[in-house]
Amino acid sequence: MGKRVPLGQEADGPSRKRQKIIHEAPTHEEIHTSRQLMQLLSFDLHQDAVRARHGLQSLKVFLDALLRPDRDQADRLAILKEYLQSAGPEGRFQTESDEGQVYLPDIMQMWSHASTNGTENVMSAVPVVLALLLRLLSQSLDLVPFGLGICRTLLQKRQLELISRNLSGEKSKTFIISPTLRMLTEVISFDGGAIAKPLFRARASTFKSLSRNMLIVHIGDEAEDEKRPSARTTAVLFFLSTLKFLHPEAKKELLSQRDVVAALTREIKNDPTHLTSAILNGLRDNVMLDDKVPREAKANMLNVSTLVRISSLYQARQGASDDSTAASIPDVAHNFLTMACTNPSCGVLRQDSGLYPRDVDPNAAIPGAELDELGLEAIVWMNKFKTEVPVRNSVLSNLLQNLRPWASIKQNELATSIFRVAPELVANYFITTKSFTFEPKLSATWMGYAAFLFNTVSLPIPDYFCRGPSFPQLPPPTSLVIDNILPLPMNQKVMVRCLTNKSNLISFFATRILVVAIEKLDTAVRMHQDPSHANRALWGEAARRLVDEFCQRSPGIKDIINAYRSVPEQDILHREAASRLLRLCYEVIPQVALIAKFDVSPLLEIALGRLAKQELEDPRDFALSLKELENLLAIAGYSPGMRWFSASEGLTLSPFTLLLKVCVDAPRGVSLDEIRQVLNFVAVEQQLVPAPTGHPGLLPLLETLQGLDQKKTGSVAHIWSFLDNCLTRCATTPIKYIELMKDLIQDVTEGSDKDVVGAVISPVTVAILEQMPFVVNAADPDVLGVLGRFLPKFLGFSVTVGECKPLLDVIYSKISELYKDAPAKLSHRRISDRLAFQYSPWPPAGDTTAQPANDPVTGRESKTSETDINEEGLRRILEVPDGLTTDNSALVKWTNKTVDELIDEGYAISLVTLLASGHTSIRKEALVNILKMAAKIRQSEYEEKEQVWLLLSEIAETARGHIETDPLPSPAVAFACHALSVVRDPLSTLYPKVNQFLARGPVWNLDRLPLVDEVLLEDPEVGDSFYAQLNWFLQYLVDGLRTPRDLELFHKRRARGPVLERLLSLVSNPYMRLPLRTQVLRILYRATVIEGGSTTLTTRFGVVSWLEAQGKACAGGAKGSDEERLGMIYKALRARVWRTCDRERVGVWSKGGIEELCGEVGTKSGGVEPKLDGADVVMG
Repeated sequence: MGKRVPLGQEADGPSRKRQKIIHEAPTHEEIHTSRQLMQLLSFDLHQDAVRARHGLQSLKVFLDALLRPDRDQADRLAILKEYLQSAGPEGRFQTESDEGQVYLPDIMQMWSHASTNGTENVMSAVPVVLALLLRLLSQSLDLVPFGLGICRTLLQKRQLELISRNLSGEKSKTFIISPTLRMLTEVISFDGGAIAKPLFRARASTFKSLSRNMLIVHIGDEAEDEKRPSARTTAVLFFLSTLKFLHPEAKKELLSQRDVVAALTREIKNDPTHLTSAILNGLRDNVMLDDKVPREAKANMLNVSTLVRISSLYQARQGASDDSTAASIPDVAHNFLTMACTNPSCGVLRQDSGLYPRDVDPNAAIPGAELDELGLEAIVWMNKFKTEVPVRNSVLSNLLQNLRPWASIKQNELATSIFRVAPELVANYFITTKSFTFEPKLSATWMGYAAFLFNTVSLPIPDYFCRGPSFPQLPPPTSLVIDNILPLPMNQKVMVRCLTNKSNLISFFATRILVVAIEKLDTAVRMHQDPSHANRALWGEAARRLVDEFCQRSPGIKDIINAYRSVPEQDILHREAASRLLRLCYEVIPQVALIAKFDVSPLLEIALGRLAKQELEDPRDFALSLKELENLLAIAGYSPGMRWFSASEGLTLSPFTLLLKVCVDAPRGVSLDEIRQVLNFVAVEQQLVPAPTGHPGLLPLLETLQGLDQKKTGSVAHIWSFLDNCLTRCATTPIKYIELMKDLIQDVTEGSDKDVVGAVISPVTVAILEQMPFVVNAADPDVLGVLGRFLPKFLGFSVTVGECKPLLDVIYSKISELYKDAPAKLSHRRISDRLAFQYSPWPPAGDTTAQPANDPVTGRESKTSETDINEEGLRRILEVPDGLTTDNSALVKWTNKTVDELIDEGYAISLVTLLASGHTSIRKEALVNILKMAAKIRQSEYEEKEQVWLLLSEIAETARGHIETDPLPSPAVAFACHALSVVRDPLSTLYPKVNQFLARGPVWNLDRLPLVDEVLLEDPEVGDSFYAQLNWFLQYLVDGLRTPRDLELFHKRRARGPVLERLLSLVSNPYMRLPLRTQVLRILYRATVIEGGSTTLTTRFGVVSWLEAQGKACAGGAKGSDEERLGMIYKALRARVWRTCDRERVGVWSKGGIEELCGEVGTKSGGVEPKLDGADVVMG
C-alpha cells in the first residue's frame, strides 16, 4: 500500500518540514587604511547581510586589537581617527547645539535596514561595535568629541526606536539585548556621565523592558562566564551605571519604579560573585551614602523584600573561581545590611521612642488625684503590650523575622545591632518569633541561640528609657522593660532546666545570661528610682512591679545555690560566674536571696584553702579564683552568722587568717582592694583594730607580712599559726584586751609625765604581747627568728599610721625582755617611727592630708569636720510613700478577677486598706466585700486558700465591732497587708510565726502590735533568717505609723519596754547592716511628721541624746563610707526633731539642755544650711 499524500499538496512539492537554521561565523579582513574601512562599512540598500556582517566583524576585530595594551597602536589609532573625521557630518565635529547631525551614518543606516528586514545578526553586531568604539574613544582625550557626537546620534529619534526594538525583543534574543545594554552602559558613563541626563530623559526607549531584562538569567549547569555575561548581568550593570552618573532628582524618579527595584535583587542569590558585589557596592556608594538623595527614595529601594533577599546572601558560598583576596559575599552583605539598618540617613531606620511603643504619649497629662488613687492602673496603656507591640520600624521588624541569628555569627551581630538602635524591636521580635525555644539541648543550634540571647540581654537600656533629654512623666510599660532584660524564651521553667542540666556548658551559658540580666535589672531599677522624677511614687511602683516580674521569670534562689554547688572544682570560669550570679542576687534582689538558708562558710573556706595552697599555676586562674573569693566574701557580708574565726575540719587556719594569707601570697599586679575592704570591715567589727577616722585598719599588719614574704631568709609561713591564734583570741574576747590596753595606759601615765589618756593602739597588738611568753617558752628558733624581724616592723608601721608611740615602746620593751633568753634575737633594738610603705600607699592616693589622723605621740583622735544634709535631702532619704493609701475603686474591681489575680496583683490588699478609710460607709462596704472575697477564695483551688481565708476572716472579725466609730488602727491594717504576702508563700521564713499568730484566736488585740516579741526575741524558725524577718517587721511598722493614735501603740509601756525603745536598741547591734538601720530611722522620721510626734520622741525616749550618741559613734567612719553617711543623717534627723517639736515644752523639760545641744545645727534659722543634697547619700 502506497504512502498517503496530504491534501492540498502534491507529492513532488516542497517539504513542509521546518528547515534547520545554521549560524555561520562572520568573516573579516585585516584593515590597513581608513579608506578600506570606509569601503567595508559603506551602506548599499541592495547589499546582503553577509557583506554587512563582514564589514562590522572587520571593524570589531580592528577595535579589539586597539583595546589590547600589549603593543603600539599609534598607526591603528591614526586610521581610526581619519575614519571618524571622514564619517562625521560634513567631516568635522559638531557642537552640542547642532541637532540632527548623524555620526557614522553608514552604520546607523545599516542598523536601521537590518531592523526593518529582521536581520538579527546585524541588529546584534551594530551595538557590539558601537560599545567597543565608545570604550576606546573614552580612553583618549583627543577622541572624546567624536564619542560625544556618536552618543548624541544614538539619542536621536530614529536610533532610539532601534534601541527600544532591540531591548524589547523576545527573551530568547539575548544576543541582541545584551550588546544593546552594554552599548547604553558605555553611553551613560562616557566622559564622566556627560550624556546621562539626556539619556535618562529618553528613558521611554533607553530603559525599555529593563525590569524584564534584569530577570533573563544565565541558563545552564556551568557557571556564568564573566566574558560572556547574561542579559541580567548587563542590565544590572547598566542600572548601576545610571545610578552613578544621574543627579539626585533623577535617581529619586528611577528608584520610584518598583518593578525595576524589585527586579534588581530578585535573583541576587543566584548571581555570580562579581555581580553581587557590584550591586551591593553600587547601591551603597551611589544611594545610601549620597546625602542628596531624598530619604524616601532610599526607603523605596531598601524595602522589606530587598533587605530579605540581601539577607539570603548570608548562606552564599565562595566559588572556586572567585578571587580569594576579595571580601566574601556574606561579608559584603553583612556590611551593607548593618549600614542600611543602623544608619538613619539610609532611609530604613526610623526614630523610635525607646521603650515606649508607637502611638503612646509618655508625657500625657493624667490628673494627680487619679494617679494617687489608681497608681499604674490609671495609665490605660500600661498593661496593653504583653501579646503585641506596635512599632515604628516595621521594615526592620519584618527583616528580623527572616534572620536566623542562632545559625550565623554575622546574622547574630546584625540582629543585635538593630536591637541596639531600635530597642522597641526586642519585645516585638520575641513575641512574634516562635520558631525556636530555649529548652536545653547540647547542640550547635542551642549554643547559637544562647549566644544570641546573651548578646541581646547585654544591650544597654536607652537613656531615660526614650530618646528625649530627660525622663518622661510616665514610666514605660513594665512588659517591654522586662522583655528587654529577660526575653520571653527565658522563662523560669526553662532557666531552671538550663541551670540544673548535666552539661556544664549549658549551665555556664545560662549563668552568664542571668548575670548580665540582673546587672541590667539593677540599672533599670536605678533609673526608675532617679530623684529627678516628678511623680516618684508612680515610678517607685513601676520599679517594684519590674522586680516582681523579674523574680517570676528568673530561677529561684535555691536553684541558683544548687547550681553553684554542683559546679566542678576544676571549672574555675564557671565557678566565678556562678558566684557572681549569687552575689548579684543578694545585692539587687535581696528580698528573694534572703529567703533561702544558705551557709556560705564551707564554700568560702574551700576557696580560701585552694588559694592558700597555691594550687593554681596559671596567673589567669588565680585571678578568676580571686574573683570568686571576692563574690563569696560579699555574700558573707550579708550573713551575720559567718564564722570568721573558727577553723573547720580539715583547715589549720581560720577563714580570716586564710584571707590574710591570700593577700600576702597574691602575685604582684593582682587587684586586692575588695578583699582588703572585707578584712578591714571584719577587723573593725570584731575590734581587732581601732576605728577612728583615718586609721588604715590592718594595713600595718599586711605591709609587714608582705615585706617578710619577699625576704630570702626565713619565711612568714612559720608565724601563721601564731597570728591566727592571736587574731582568734582577740576577736573572741575583745573586752579582755581592751582592759589590758587600759592597764598599759595607766602604767605609762604613772611611770612618766606623758599624757596618753585616751590613746589609740590596735587590740591585736596587745593580744600578740599576751601570747609572746608562750611562744618563747616553746623555744622554736624558726618561729622566734621570723617574729624577731616581724615585731619591730609591725610596731614601726603602727607608729607611722598614728598609733600611740609611748604605748608601743612599752610593749616592745616587754617583748625585748622575753627575747633575752630566747634562741633568736630581735632585729632592732627599738621601734622605727618613720618606716615607709612599699606595698600599699600611705597616706592613701588622693588624700590631701599628709599627716595621720591621730597624734603620733598621744594617739588621740583628731577632730574632723562634718557635712550637713538639708531638709529636702533628708526627706528624699527617709520619706517613703504611704503604703496604706486607700483606693475606693477596689470595692468593684475585685469582683471579676480570678483568685490568683486577687492575691498576686494586690486586689485583696487594696480592699483591706479601705478598713483604714476615714468614711464609715466605705469601711462597711469594705468589710462586706472582704467577707465575700474570703468565701470566694475558700471555694477555689488556690493552694494556700485556707491560710488566706483565715487571715481575711480574722481581720474582718477584728474590724466588725470597731469600724462603726473609728477607722481600724493602721498597724493592724499594715500587718494584714504584709502578712498576706507571707501566708501565700510557704517558703517564707515568717510563714510559721504568722500562722501561729492566726491560730491564737479569731480577733486581734488592737492595743498591741502583732508579732513584736516573736520577731525581736524568739529564734527564727528557718536558719539564720533573723535579719530577713526583721526587715519585713520594720517595713510593716513603717506603713503602720500614720496617726497620733498609732504612735501611742509605739510608746505604750509594756512588760519588756515600749516598742519604740526596743527598736532604738536594735541600732546598737554591730551586725545590723545599713538598710535595716535606715528602716528604724524611717520610723523616727515618720513619727516627726505626726502632730506631737517629735515632742513625744524627745520627752519620753530622749531621742535627741540618742541621735547625738549615734552620730558620735559614726564619727570615726572613713570619708565616703557608710558610717560617715549615717552620721550625717543622724545629725540632720536631730535637727528635724528639734525643729518640729514643741520647743517651749521641751526646753522646760530639759532645762535648756536640748536647746544648747541643738544650737549648732541651725535652730535660729529654722533649717539646716544646705551643703549636701540627699541624692548624694544613698541609703539602700
